[in-house]
Amino acid sequence: MNSRSGFNLKSFDSFESQQKRLHLLSKAAEIGDWCYTFSTNFTVWSEYLYQFYEVGKDFECSHLLESTYYSESEKEKMRALIARVTTHKEEQSEEFLVNMPDGRVKWHTTTLYPMRDTGGDIIGLYGVLQNISARKKNELELQRMASVAEKTNGIVMITDPERKIIWINHSFEEILGYKAEEVMGIDPAAFLQGTETSRATIHEIARSLKSTGAFSGEILNYTKSGEKIWLYLNIAAVHDDLGKLINYVAVENDITLIKMAEQRLQKAMEKERELNRFKTQFVNLASHQFRTPLATIRSSVDLLDLKMESAHLGADFIALFRKHKAIMAEETTRMTELMENILDIGRIDEGKIELSKKDVSFKQFMDTFVAANAEPNGQQRKLDYRFNAPDRIISMDEILLRNVLRNIVSNAFKYSEQKPSPNLNVSFQDDTFFITLRDQGIGIPEKDQPFLFQSFFRASNAKIFPGSGLGLMIAKKLIVLHGGDISFESQLNNGCTVTIQLPI
Repeated sequence: MNSRSGFNLKSFDSFESQQKRLHLLSKAAEIGDWCYTFSTNFTVWSEYLYQFYEVGKDFECSHLLESTYYSESEKEKMRALIARVTTHKEEQSEEFLVNMPDGRVKWHTTTLYPMRDTGGDIIGLYGVLQNISARKKNELELQRMASVAEKTNGIVMITDPERKIIWINHSFEEILGYKAEEVMGIDPAAFLQGTETSRATIHEIARSLKSTGAFSGEILNYTKSGEKIWLYLNIAAVHDDLGKLINYVAVENDITLIKMAEQRLQKAMEKERELNRFKTQFVNLASHQFRTPLATIRSSVDLLDLKMESAHLGADFIALFRKHKAIMAEETTRMTELMENILDIGRIDEGKIELSKKDVSFKQFMDTFVAANAEPNGQQRKLDYRFNAPDRIISMDEILLRNVLRNIVSNAFKYSEQKPSPNLNVSFQDDTFFITLRDQGIGIPEKDQPFLFQSFFRASNAKIFPGSGLGLMIAKKLIVLHGGDISFESQLNNGCTVTIQLPI
């Protein structure tokens, strides 16, 4: 030892007697000895025994078996040990449980040796006591953990601080195929890991155990037959009362079926993404191709309208023509809007739509929007508008948000014909504007509500009204791009409330 540990070699050599050296060694090893002679009925203890039993030097050593340190069963076990030594005239050992006065327990081994005189007759006993309390506590803890582990369906193993296996449960043998005698004293990594086991995961396990004493995560292992098995590991270090590492406990669950399902799902998703890319390309191409004929139809109808003014045709024919012209104009407008919506969806899904944000007064934006959209075409009602919020500057794409609001306001009027005017209210809370639009229209059936923001979906009671089933989905995507959200509450035949949240 060096000087920092309390003494050096020189001071050690200066000890006056070998007894002092033995005292230090016995204290470090938690070993004490005693001697008992039959003729005198007298017992002599070494220094460590007084420390072990936590008594003073005036304690009557010979009366130990009459004290409360040992239960009756332990006393009987001690008497049996003495009888065996005196009968067989050879050393014998036994473990004993000691009950301390304050309720604590200690464990020790006692090894007895017969003391003989020159004639070979036994004249007494020499005993060596070793404190094994820490070891027994660890063993009992291990037994408790093993008892619990045997009741679980998962794989459980316990290793020593060097990660050598000291116990496995039945599920370990059943799932991995290894018997206990095959793996005891072996690092599980030596036979469970294989060529496809992630090196990164192995390094992370070692790093995590070293830094935190715990690890949770997935790993690919191999059974005894060579089959791949995915396990979810939970490893925890076990320490004694002094903080010394004594064991690692690993609980492992077989997640192979889950991983296989994930892999199949991943392949299906990749295939679906490929199909979606193809669908988007096809729809975009078709939408672009539709634009030209729709524009041609619209312009041709307008041209015919001009020609009708100069032609000498009957009033009835002109009236009939204009009726059908209005129908054609309405349908071409609807088809054009549908194509634009489809193109918008494609741009959003491909991440090609860019927000042209600028800082604006939100009250000014809302006031301007309502002034232009308070009375949609053909409506005799007017939007009931309230701005109940402080004005704030907000960064947003005015054109896109105006389209979102126009869509939901149009829906509110469309689905509430012959009902009171919809209410539009703006409030402010937690740095967020809440735009709430309430109508008293036909409402949305409960069974349809989970699908309302999906492409081309229309509520079952709304199909008599014109629409494409794309407006709300586009609205949600655009609101989300602004960092907000859109939601609704509705009851059949009792209207609908749409709420848009926009953080500033």
